[in-house]
Amino acid sequence: MPAPPLPRLMDEDTVDKIASQVQLSGSFLLFMATSGVLASVALLSDSVPILIGSMIVAPLMPPLALVPFALVVNRRGEAGRGLRIALIGLALAFAAAWATTAVMSALGVVAPDAVLMEQPLLQERVHPGWWSMAAALAAGLAGTVAQASEKTDTLIGTVAALALVPAVGASAIAVHVGELAPALGGLLLLGMNVGLIVGMGIVALLASAGRPGLRPLALVPVVVVVVVGLLLAWAQSTDTVSETPPNTGVTSNAGAAPR
Repeated sequence: MPAPPLPRLMDEDTVDKIASQVQLSGSFLLFMATSGVLASVALLSDSVPILIGSMIVAPLMPPLALVPFALVVNRRGEAGRGLRIALIGLALAFAAAWATTAVMSALGVVAPDAVLMEQPLLQERVHPGWWSMAAALAAGLAGTVAQASEKTDTLIGTVAALALVPAVGASAIAVHVGELAPALGGLLLLGMNVGLIVGMGIVALLASAGRPGLRPLALVPVVVVVVVGLLLAWAQSTDTVSETPPNTGVTSNAGAAPR
C-alpha cells in the first residue's frame, strides 16, 4: 500500500499571508535592537533565561521563511525582500549588542580585567560544529512547516533552537574586544543557520508539492548543505574555529568550576 502524500504546505495565498507579515517597520527594528541588547547582556552575564528571551523577542522567522516560500512560486522579488529585511534586522542587533558591550565596559559593569571571551555561553556561540549543522537542518524543516500551518508555539521553539541573535551578539562582543577568530566563528554559525533555514524550507515545500514540483530549484538546498559543510570543515581544519569549545558541558556560572 503506497504511503499517503505529504500535505501541501502552500499556495499563492500562503505566500501572500507570509509576505504581509514581513515589513521593515518601526516595531520590527525595535524588537531586533532589543534582542541584540538582551543577547549581549545574557552572554556577558552568562544568563540562560535572558539568552532565551533574546531569541524569542527577535521576529526573524517570517522574513527568513518568506525566502523559500517565494522562491518556490518564482517570486524572486519577495524572496529578496525577505532576506534583505532579515539581514537589516541582524545588522541592527549586531550594532545594539556591540553598543551594549561598550557601554557596560565604559561604566565598569564589566570588570576591566574580565576575559569576556571565556564566558561559557559565549564560547558555545563562537565554536560552531556539526551539532550546530544538524540542529539547523531540523529547525529549518520545522520552521517552514510551522510557518505554513501558523503554529505559533512551534515557531517560538524553532526560533529558540536556531539562536540567530545570540550568534550575532557573540560576534559583536568578539569584535569589541578585538578577537577576530571568535567573531568569524559567530558569523559562521549565523550563516549556517540562515542558509539551512532557506535550504530546508525549499526541501519541505518541494516535497509537499510532489514529484512535479521537484525542479532545478531542488539543487539550492543541496548546494547550501555542501557549501555549509565545506565551510565548517575548512574552518575547523584551519583552526579558524576549534572543533569543540574549551568549556564543553558548562552552561552557566552556577555549574562552572572556579578559575
